[in-house]
Amino acid sequence: MDNVGDRRTELNATFRTQANALLRKNVVYQKRKRRTNCCIVLAPIFFCLILLLLQIAVNSALNSADNRCGCKCLTCCTKQNGVDICHDNTADNPCRPGVFDSCKVTDDTQCGLQYSSGSQASYCAVANPSSWPPFLQVPEPEYRAQPARPATTSLYTAQDRTTGEALAQQLFAGGADPASVAAAQVALQASSNAAGVQGEGFTLLGLTLGTPATAANRMYVESAFINATGVYNMVPDCASDTSTAQLNTLLAGTGLTGQNNFTCTAAQTVWSANASAIDGVLYCGWKDARCNATTNAPIINAYDTSYDFLDTGAGKFRLAMYLNDTNIGNPAASRGPEDPNRIQKPVNQAVNAFLVYALGTKYKAQLLAIMDFPKLANKLRLDFSSLLGPIFYCWLAQLLLPVMMVSLVYEKEKSLRIMMKMHGLGDGAYWAIQYAWFLMLYIIYIFVLIAFGSLIDLKFFRLSDYGLQIVFYLLWGNCLIAFAFLASTFFRNTKTAVVSSFLYVFGTGLLGSLLLETFFDQDVWWVNIVEIIPAFALYRGLYEFAQYAFRGSYQNATGLTFARLSDHKNGMPVVLIIMAVEWLVFLPLAWYLEKVIDSSTGVRQSPLFFLERWRKSRAVGAAGPSGSQTPASASTELSASAVQKDAGKADSLLINVESADVREERLRVEELGASPEGQSIIVQDLRKVYPGQDGNPDKLAVKGLSMAVARGECFGLLGPNGAGKSTSISMLVGLLEPTSGTARIEGCDIRSDMPAIYNMMGVCPQHDLLWEQLTAREHLHFYGRLKNVKGPQLAAAVDASLRSVNLFNGGVGDKQVRQYSGGMKRRLSVAISLIGAPLVVYLDEPSTGLDPASRRNLWDVVKNAKKERGIILTTHSMEEAEVLCDRLGIFVDGQLVCVGNPRELTARYGGYLVFTIMTANEDVAKADAFVRQLAPTAKRTYGVGGTQKYELPTSEVSLSSVFAGMERAKQQFQVLDWGVAHATLEEVFIKFAKSIGAEGGN
Repeated sequence: MDNVGDRRTELNATFRTQANALLRKNVVYQKRKRRTNCCIVLAPIFFCLILLLLQIAVNSALNSADNRCGCKCLTCCTKQNGVDICHDNTADNPCRPGVFDSCKVTDDTQCGLQYSSGSQASYCAVANPSSWPPFLQVPEPEYRAQPARPATTSLYTAQDRTTGEALAQQLFAGGADPASVAAAQVALQASSNAAGVQGEGFTLLGLTLGTPATAANRMYVESAFINATGVYNMVPDCASDTSTAQLNTLLAGTGLTGQNNFTCTAAQTVWSANASAIDGVLYCGWKDARCNATTNAPIINAYDTSYDFLDTGAGKFRLAMYLNDTNIGNPAASRGPEDPNRIQKPVNQAVNAFLVYALGTKYKAQLLAIMDFPKLANKLRLDFSSLLGPIFYCWLAQLLLPVMMVSLVYEKEKSLRIMMKMHGLGDGAYWAIQYAWFLMLYIIYIFVLIAFGSLIDLKFFRLSDYGLQIVFYLLWGNCLIAFAFLASTFFRNTKTAVVSSFLYVFGTGLLGSLLLETFFDQDVWWVNIVEIIPAFALYRGLYEFAQYAFRGSYQNATGLTFARLSDHKNGMPVVLIIMAVEWLVFLPLAWYLEKVIDSSTGVRQSPLFFLERWRKSRAVGAAGPSGSQTPASASTELSASAVQKDAGKADSLLINVESADVREERLRVEELGASPEGQSIIVQDLRKVYPGQDGNPDKLAVKGLSMAVARGECFGLLGPNGAGKSTSISMLVGLLEPTSGTARIEGCDIRSDMPAIYNMMGVCPQHDLLWEQLTAREHLHFYGRLKNVKGPQLAAAVDASLRSVNLFNGGVGDKQVRQYSGGMKRRLSVAISLIGAPLVVYLDEPSTGLDPASRRNLWDVVKNAKKERGIILTTHSMEEAEVLCDRLGIFVDGQLVCVGNPRELTARYGGYLVFTIMTANEDVAKADAFVRQLAPTAKRTYGVGGTQKYELPTSEVSLSSVFAGMERAKQQFQVLDWGVAHATLEEVFIKFAKSIGAEGGN
C-alpha cells in the first residue's frame, strides 16, 4: 500500500507541470500551423493597405482645381456654339473669372487669393490675415423668443437685482457720435486702400453688431459679410435709431460685397429669478426640446446670449454666460472641424457694462476687431481611414474571435479536451495556457495593426494618443478572450461556432454603423446599456477615436488623448469601464457555465455546485461519525433488479434472478467497503438511467453494477453492442454522471474526487482521440509530462513505449499522426494509456483494426503492464479475453450476469461437447441415430449435406465414451471425418448472451 501511495504522489502533477506540458504541446502544434498563424497576424497589413489605396484614390479625386488655392491662368477657354474658343491671358484680352468656363493652363508658381474663386480662397496661404469686427450671435428673426419677436431677448440675473438691472441697461447702450463716425470713416478709408479688407472701422462707432450666421472655421473671412442672412445693428430702440443709416452710408464705400445694408434690430433684456431659470428657458427654446408642444410641431423660442452677474458689485466683477451650443462648436454635430463660438462680443459687452457701472460713461474697453493667425496654403483632405474607421476596425479588432472559437470548440468536438482531462490536465492549467496563447496572438496582431497603420500614415492611429490606444486595445483584447471562453460553452460543433462568430462580428459592425452612430451623437442614456454587448462597446470606442482623428486631420491637431476623455459627450471612459468589468465577469461566468452545461468536458455539475462543500460540511457535522453510510449499503436489500418495459399493450414487471457468481461478487464488494486493501477499482451499485422522452419510459442503461478489480488484475467486460459496457466505462472515467451508486478508484470516489483520479488514470478510448498534426513521440511526451514524468526518464519512457507498440523503427514515431493507418493510431492510443505507469487503465476495444501480428504484440504489451495496476478491458474478441483477462464479466441488457475466469465460465456455462461428423448423404440418418444413442438429449446445431454438428451434454457423455462409440460407428456406416472438442468461450458467450437477452426482452 505504501508503494501505491508513493506512486499516487509521483503521478500528481503540479499546476506548473501541467501548464508546462500543455504549453510545449501547443507550441509544437502551432508551429505546424505557422502558415495559418502568419496569415492571421499579417491580416491587418492587408486590410490597412486596402484602406491606404482607398485613401489615395479619394485624395486623387479631390485634388481638383476647385479644391486648392487658385493660380494665375495662362490660357482659358469658353464655349461658343458648342466649340471651345481659347486664348492666352494678356492685358489686352484677359481671362475674366465667371465669363469663361474654364482655365486650361495655369502658372503653378503664381498662386494666391487674387487668382482664386470663392471656393478656392479657403485653401490659399494668408500671410497677413484681415481683421474683422466682433459679432454677437443672434437667432433668425422668425425664431426669436416671444413676445419680443422680432426683437432679440437676452436674459439676465444677479444676486442683487438692482445691480443686475443697472448692468443690463448698459449692455446695448451706446451710439454713434460725430467723433466716432469720423474715426470709422478714416479707418474704413485706410482699409479700402490696403490689400485686405478690414472692418474694424465699424466697431469704432460704438455699436453692437449681430448676425445669425455662425463663425467660420477660421476667421480669415467674416461670414456675416458674405452670408445672405444679413447683419443687424443691435440698439435698445429702433424708433430713435440714427446709427443704422450711417452704417449703410459707410458700407457703400468699403467695397464689401454680399451684404447690401445693415438692419436695425431692437435688443431687450429681461430679468430672471436665477441661473436655473435661465438654463431652463434657454433649453425649452431649442427646437427639439418640445417643452412647448407635444403632438404638434415644436415651437422655437430662441434667446440671445444671457448673463448671470452673480455677486458683482462696485469693486467686484463676476460673470457667467449662457448660450445654446447645439450646433455651434459641438464636436458630435459634425465630423468636420468645429465652428468657433461668437463669445468675444458678449464678454466685451458685459465688461463695458461693468466699467460704466463702476467708473462712469467715459470708461470703456472696446473690442475693435478679431484677427486669425497667418496660415499656409492647404488642399482639401478627406481622412477616409477615420471616416470608415469604426465599422472597418470593429470588424478587424474582432477577427480573432472565430480563431479562438475554433481552437476551443474543436478540442471539445473531437473529445481532445476530455482526453487531456482524463490523463490529468486540470481546468486551471488548460485555461491559463489557452488564455496566454490567445493573448500573445492578439498582442502581436494588434501591434502589427497599430505599427503598420502608423507607418503608412493612417490618421486614425497617428493622431490618437498611443498610450490611450494601448490601454484601449489591451482591455478589449482581454475582454474578447474572456468573451470567447464564455461563448464557447454554448457550442459543441466547430462549424456552427465559426459561422455564428462571423455573423456576430459582421452583424454588430453593421448595426453600429447604421443604427448606433445616430444615438452616439444624441448621447441618449440607454446607449450605455447597449454597450454591454462587447462588440458595441468596441464600436463606441473606435467611433471616438475616429471622430477625434477626423477633426484633428482637418485642424492639423492631435486626436483623442487622455486629457480629452473628460470632454462633453465623450463615451470612451464608459467604454473602458465596461470592458474592464466584462473582462472580470466573463471569465468566472464562463468557468461556471462550463461546469453546469453539458459541454463534453466532463460530468455536468449542479447549478449550485459551489455550495456542495458547505452542504457536506454541515451534513458531516449533523450526522457525526456514526451517521455515515457507504453507497453500497443500499444495494444489500436487493438480490434482483427490476426493469419496466413497454410490451405494446400493457406494462409488465420482469425479474431477472441474480446468478450466484454475480451475487458473490456484489457481497464481496460490500465487504471490501471497510477494508479495500489490494483493490484498485471498487464499483458499488452503479446505475445510469436516461430519462424517457416523448412519452417513452426511462432507459436503464446500467442496472446496479457491482464489481472489484484488484491490483495486478485485468478484468474483461464482455457483452453485445448496447449492453452498457461503454456507459459503465464512461461513468468510471468521468464522462457521465451516475444516476446512483458510485465507484472508488484507489480509494477516491468518482463523485467527488475525479481530479485526483485523473492523475492516476490511463484511458484508451473506443475511438482514437489524437491531434493529426502531432507525431506519436510528441503525443507521448505530452501525456508523459501530464503524468509527472520528466527529463531523461521521460525520453526513455517514450522510446520504450514506441518500441513496445512497434512505432519506433524507421522513424515512424516521428511522423505526423495524419500519415498513420487506423491500426497505427490504435497502437498509439494504447501506448498513451500506459505512458507514465498509471495505477488504473481502461482499455476500450484496444485491438480493433489490428492485424494478427500487431494484435499479438499488443497483447504482450497489456500483459506486461498489468503489474501493480488494475485494468478494465472491453472487447468483442473472445480470444483476446482469454489471453489477457484474469476474470471476465458478461454484460447483457445493462447488468452483469456472470463473473469468473475464462476457464470457470467455460466449464460452468459450457457443459457440453461440440461433436462434428461427416458421412455420405445416404448415411445421415444412421449418423443421427448413433448420436442419439450416445447422448439422448443431444442438440443438432448445424447440418448441411453429410456434415452435422451437435452439442453433447457432458452429463451424458465423456470424451472416452465418444471415442469408443466412434469405433463401433465406423463398423455400421461409412464415416468420412469426425471431431470432438470442448465448448469455446465464444460459443458459451453467444449462447449465454442470447438466452439472457431473450429473457431480458432484448
